Amino acid sequence: MPTNGITFNTTPDSVTQRALAHNWSLEEKQRREQMILNKEFYYGDQSSQLILVNEDVDPATINITRAVVKKRATLLYQEKPLREYEGPPGSIAFIEQVYQDNDIDALMLCADLSSELTGSALIHPTTSEELEGGVKLVMFDSSQLSVIQDEDDPERLEAVSLVKEITRLTKASTPQAPQIETVLKQQVWTEDSVVTYHGSTLNGSLQQNLIQNEGNPLGFLPFANVISERVHDQYLGHALATSTRRLNEIVNQTLTNLTHIIKMQGFTPIAISGYQSGEGVVIHPGRAFSLPAGATAATLNTNPKIAEMLSVLQYLEEKIFETSSVPKVAVVGGEKAESGRELMVRFFPLLQVFDDKSLLYQKNELNLANMILRVFGLPLLEDVKVLYPRENVLPLSASEDSLMQDIEMNIKTPIDEVMRRNAELTETEAEATVLANRDFNQSLTKETDDGSEEEEGESEDESGSDKELGPAEKDESKAEREAEKEADKATKLTKDKKDK
Repeated sequence: MPTNGITFNTTPDSVTQRALAHNWSLEEKQRREQMILNKEFYYGDQSSQLILVNEDVDPATINITRAVVKKRATLLYQEKPLREYEGPPGSIAFIEQVYQDNDIDALMLCADLSSELTGSALIHPTTSEELEGGVKLVMFDSSQLSVIQDEDDPERLEAVSLVKEITRLTKASTPQAPQIETVLKQQVWTEDSVVTYHGSTLNGSLQQNLIQNEGNPLGFLPFANVISERVHDQYLGHALATSTRRLNEIVNQTLTNLTHIIKMQGFTPIAISGYQSGEGVVIHPGRAFSLPAGATAATLNTNPKIAEMLSVLQYLEEKIFETSSVPKVAVVGGEKAESGRELMVRFFPLLQVFDDKSLLYQKNELNLANMILRVFGLPLLEDVKVLYPRENVLPLSASEDSLMQDIEMNIKTPIDEVMRRNAELTETEAEATVLANRDFNQSLTKETDDGSEEEEGESEDESGSDKELGPAEKDESKAEREAEKEADKATKLTKDKKDK
């Protein structure tokens, strides 16, 4: 593998030397740059990738990448899942304390986002006197590292290089004339050693200076890999955000061109012909100008394809959601569906993503827990079962969608649904609740119907019989009806109280 002009002022072992050379190979540098670009797009820095033909063009961007990636990255840990451990009680208690100290659900949510953006997130257990359990979990995404994987076992690493740019003053710097340089810090972990280098550019080549060389007392690499999508024969996972970001770049460029066209539409071009000596004419809005004899002026019809460009933008937006397995309705809403079942069909690709990730993160969680225990010399766990809330993925569950149909077909009863919603109720208590609610609803419906019938009857009586009565008789008849109405209401209230 070419070293791209890298020289060393020491003779490192072969694994470390291969790691340093790999870190700055063209392919690896491009990979890390792409992962950094994914993060920049997610956090809103998108205008740097636009091509602006001149200074009059204003950048216009839409952050679809954030909407898509955030939806995928919050499927598992948006709400705290339940964990069930199988293994030695001492190890379980140790892991629970470490997870409590490090707010494991928030950390895994961040790791899920990092793996969606960069393919992998490596979690490194280290000691900390500030935390009660004495363990701090530090996370690195794959834009901050490079790995040398075992040729025979892709899940096993030979070296991990933590790569970071640091800014410092040069040796020639003075208080009167400070000079700043950017140094590339590389910490290369192998099974035998932990070596730190500082790299600087000298005469066009990268000079690596050995800063620290320590032995690795663990004898293994203390990093747990968290991935959201596995790639066969590759340690680092697949970053779905890369394809989403590239389509987002096209959307932003098209949108920028469209806004510039609309902006230029406000200045209708005017063509003047008939000038003999090529005189210049300055035209100001709202002002008339004179033309010499024989000269003419006309406006040009540019006819930009605005409607077509809007259709292209809509097409690209749809493809971004389709290729990322995220339904558009799950992000922006507003799409109409004929039924809850149709809406669930639209959510099916996202549900598949949830199922795949939940299986993969079961293994991620077990590997992380056992890596922590291995670092601190405790017995390993046999299994970790994480119960992720699957019902939160869909807008409604299948049981909710078919509830009324199941009741009408006598597959289930309202009593079953009451007991499902409140598991503390017995069947007798649930039946009493259903009957009480039914009677109450019927009484409300009956009172409403009786009131409307009485009003209709009164209006008919008043319009019919009152016509035959004189003014005094009409008032007396009206008073009698109101008294009868009040008596009926009192009788109903008394009856309802007795029934209750």
